[in-house]
Amino acid sequence: MITYAVALEKGGVGKTALSVNLAAAFQQAGLDVLLVDLDAQASATHWLGIDVTTMPADRSALGVFNEAIAGQLRTESITDRAIPTTGGVHVLAAHPQMASLPSLLNAATLGGIFLLSEALDSPDHPIPYDVAVLDLPPARSPILGMALAAATRCLAPVQSEDLVIRALVALMDSVTQVRVRKVNPQLQVSVLRNKYMPRSGADRVYDELLRDEYRDLLLDTVIPVRAALRDSVAVRQDIFHYSGPDVAESRALFLQLVGELIKLDGQR
Repeated sequence: MITYAVALEKGGVGKTALSVNLAAAFQQAGLDVLLVDLDAQASATHWLGIDVTTMPADRSALGVFNEAIAGQLRTESITDRAIPTTGGVHVLAAHPQMASLPSLLNAATLGGIFLLSEALDSPDHPIPYDVAVLDLPPARSPILGMALAAATRCLAPVQSEDLVIRALVALMDSVTQVRVRKVNPQLQVSVLRNKYMPRSGADRVYDELLRDEYRDLLLDTVIPVRAALRDSVAVRQDIFHYSGPDVAESRALFLQLVGELIKLDGQR
């Protein structure tokens, strides 16, 4: 299974929109997809129509981590909790009680850094998905380390802002630590220009900076600002099930992104 961690240590860069629509695009490409919401705000979970206010915390991702910490992981730890959506993507939902997850991880063996990789990719309890997409909270925490330990590739969405570029530098430091410490030495990284405005002078300046500093990591696909991507949130649909102006272009871009990622990582 290929696992993508959508991560940046700053909010407002479109991580959740990217996670939801990337998962949907992989599903459109004929793959079985699990979206794992690791953010206690549960934005991706809510976006896909799941009401966490009526869900027991144990039925969310938090229940998986509790079983992992107790050494009780099973295939069913995830499959029994994964919720199918109308688009076919399965969601391992977040829950507000996941605000306690960093503390739980800190108290676990090795800081819980391998709990997610064990849950997603253990030969002892395989799960029936081709791709997992991880939607992360916008902060450096044990959750980030755990996600990077489990990921095939970290996907960093960036915009033309100084604070975003600084957050990318911080993320690259986290990736380096995961590699150097042999936690996940094969971890790959890609940088995606997201919510991009090509006619903006600032975007052009930052685009040159990104090409200078991260040329080998920069994806060819660019996701621009589009009303369809914004408006699909209001109706709690991914871009492939939302109908509105410029939706065809947005769908095509996400399929292009999936094609680019499959070329990089193949199918496992």
